[in-house]
Amino acid sequence: LAFHQIVLENGRLSRERSVLKGLPPGVTVLGMAEALAESPDALRVFLEKTPEGLPFAALAAGLFRDGVFIRVGRGVRLDRPIHIVESCAPDASGGPAMAHLRSLIVLEPGAEAEIVEESLGEDGAPFWTNALTEVELGENAGLKHYRLQREADSGARTVATTVRVGRSARYESHVFTLGGALVRKDLRVTLAGEGADCTLNGLSLQHGSEIVDHHTIVSHETIGGTTRQLYKAVLDGKSRFVFDGLISVKPGAQKTDAQVYNRNLLLSEDASVNTNPEFKIYADDVSCKHGGAIGQLSPEALFYLRSRGVGADEARRLMVYAFGSEMVERVKLEPLRAALESALRARMPEAAESL
Repeated sequence: LAFHQIVLENGRLSRERSVLKGLPPGVTVLGMAEALAESPDALRVFLEKTPEGLPFAALAAGLFRDGVFIRVGRGVRLDRPIHIVESCAPDASGGPAMAHLRSLIVLEPGAEAEIVEESLGEDGAPFWTNALTEVELGENAGLKHYRLQREADSGARTVATTVRVGRSARYESHVFTLGGALVRKDLRVTLAGEGADCTLNGLSLQHGSEIVDHHTIVSHETIGGTTRQLYKAVLDGKSRFVFDGLISVKPGAQKTDAQVYNRNLLLSEDASVNTNPEFKIYADDVSCKHGGAIGQLSPEALFYLRSRGVGADEARRLMVYAFGSEMVERVKLEPLRAALESALRARMPEAAESL
């Protein structure tokens, strides 16, 4: 992909693999260790606080050795996306290993950027990646944040992300989970400015005994905020998916327009889902909707496809693909969308062929 690229190997910046030439004026991309060495005072205001109630985030804040620092200056529009690659592999002895990361993304007023985070794990001994990412969006700023999770079967990943969205700013998140023995993602978004907007999308495709755990909290702090949230999961084997999505509407946050939905497709009797979309509303002039659904492939829809000459296995694949492709189609970044479509087909659950 023709993106700006920064690579972290086992929690450390790899200058040899990073490609950061041609960054436009007003854009800074550094390893966190480099940024702290160059200007510790400028970063202290962002890093001296850690999210409450997130023990893994506190651990990352205390033990991190590196990460990524991105700053986009006032009114700057990034010409190409920034691709952050986090590669994980067992240590030289072949034993279990871990990496703690802390990253900071700052968009000044009027700035716009697209960031693609991709985590890759190698087969072998267990590896645990624990990351804390903090995002600050100034007035009228806009960030499209894509995350692609592809850990090895023995890999575990815990990620905490905090986002503060300023007046009339926009935060858009797309999370795709395509592997990992244990994945937990905590996302906390604060709509701090009037007219702030966030869109949160997610798709998880799970096999075997994989566990994926999503916890999101969106806090509407002031008037006129908008939230659109939809997470989907396709499960087979003995996999498990957890979704806990809370939207909190604070006193005075009138004219809030918020939606949170979770939809899940089970392809095995042993797969399980726990879903809990919810609201806490302390304002009286709001529009809030939520819902959760858990189901299996529709026999009527399968019969409809079969009656038109589609084979049984292909009919099941088509239905599973249609369920997941809705989330891929929401990705407007063309090279990434094409890669995700290929990944979706390759990751098609095996149980779809036998049910």
